[in-house]
Amino acid sequence: MAKIKNKRNIFTTPQDLKEWSMDLSEACGSIITNKKANISKIDSLVEKFVNDYNINMESLNATKEEE
Repeated sequence: MAKIKNKRNIFTTPQDLKEWSMDLSEACGSIITNKKANISKIDSLVEKFVNDYNINMESLNATKEEE
């Protein structure tokens, strides 16, 4: 599986999310330049999204329970 360079939560700032989305777009390849998709990088990026999203939801749920 491809290594993801950015270990910080992608939901920390809008810029982090945009960088993640640009990495995903690049990994998807291009019909125009005839670049094939990098499936292992796509898998890693989607896994990063899911993990970071789950961390955010757990944090949000913990905050709601405290209220």
